[in-house]
Amino acid sequence: MESVKELITIIFGLVFAAFLMLIQKNRAKRVVIYYHALKKKDTRQFEKQMAYLSIRCRVVKPSEVRTAQIDGRGNLVAITFDDAFMSILENAVPIIKKHGLTAGIFVPTGNLGQVPQWEIPANCSDKDETVMNREQIAKLSGDGFEIFSHTISHSLLTEIDEDRLRSELAGSKEELERIIGHEVVGISYPHGAHNTKVCNAAKRAGYKIGFTIEPQVVDNSGDSMRIGRFIVSPEDTLLKFRLKVYGAYQVIQYLQWLKRLFNRKLTVA
Repeated sequence: MESVKELITIIFGLVFAAFLMLIQKNRAKRVVIYYHALKKKDTRQFEKQMAYLSIRCRVVKPSEVRTAQIDGRGNLVAITFDDAFMSILENAVPIIKKHGLTAGIFVPTGNLGQVPQWEIPANCSDKDETVMNREQIAKLSGDGFEIFSHTISHSLLTEIDEDRLRSELAGSKEELERIIGHEVVGISYPHGAHNTKVCNAAKRAGYKIGFTIEPQVVDNSGDSMRIGRFIVSPEDTLLKFRLKVYGAYQVIQYLQWLKRLFNRKLTVA
């Protein structure tokens, strides 16, 4: 069933890519992609993805994806990693450096140097991960990687009270600034959970950009606290990866809308 669903998504992605090329005349877009862990067994595929980005796209820092000038080198792409797992440091960072790229890393500060303290499904391999420690994060910042907040405890920000929301946002920012020695401008909302209250609270806490997990290309005139991202995996085929980097997987949100509409009509009927 999953393979059929994936095939349908790819087909619609190809159709949507053709539509975008027709109406936008292949105009470059701004795209943010995100990973979580990177196991050793997946490094070969990950390197193919990074090689593609280095040749066919212009990779920029996540903080610059809304403001960088578009030129003739394909889409502007920002690479991000949620959760700051050790496997990213060990397996992804050397490959990113090898290809002359950069990335942003979102850190849950209440988990530094520990196994994840938030709930992870039992069948998810991320349960075996460890979050980087203070020294490792400081070193990555010194190497040119952008360090951002992923709150303190990786909680669903839409389900906590206002006092704790302020603490999660401000506390993680302050801790990371002590570690790296300069301002932390961005946050990604754990589990993608955000709403107007959360975004406004993040802005009051001093963040300038906020990242969601909505599959959307970046609108540089849109809300800086709701920057969409496309989830990617080293297991993605190159075709699937290219469609995501091109922004064609934005079609997923339209498919989800159609599914909700269809289900609603069935319920009414």
